[in-house]
Amino acid sequence: MALHMSRRRKTGSDDDIPMAPMIDCVFLLLIFFMVSAIMRVPPPFSVTLPDSTTEHEFPRKKYNLFISSDDKIAIDDRELFTLEEVGLFISAHEHQISTLIIKADKLAKHGRVIDVVERAKMSSAKPEGLEVAFAVAEDESGGSSSIGSGPTPAPSE
Repeated sequence: MALHMSRRRKTGSDDDIPMAPMIDCVFLLLIFFMVSAIMRVPPPFSVTLPDSTTEHEFPRKKYNLFISSDDKIAIDDRELFTLEEVGLFISAHEHQISTLIIKADKLAKHGRVIDVVERAKMSSAKPEGLEVAFAVAEDESGGSSSIGSGPTPAPSE
């Protein structure tokens, strides 16, 4: 056994640091951070949110509806030109939307915001209606807050 130990020391194989486990760990960390990262998609126009004293936290959602001060409408980075397009998009993606968060510019026309909310409610196939929340400006602590209107009943015609 002593003979075997002396041969091992002479070859110098104990001095090598195994790099394969470290490379595996680096790639696992890279994959973890890529998968867990939250991608924020900016709208195609700027939106200045109004301030509010009431706040209610909502988890991040896949789709946010933006309304600009000059009546442009977008869902995430996709600009929609008509209310019909808004209705079609919401009805097609309704199973992915638990709460529709509307981020309207503080200078947006009230009528345009109401038209979008009504179109979203009409497009919903849920019997209890689509839950709608309005986003407001972030507070000083950095957290975002929303004023929720709760579940809105489906419109009756």
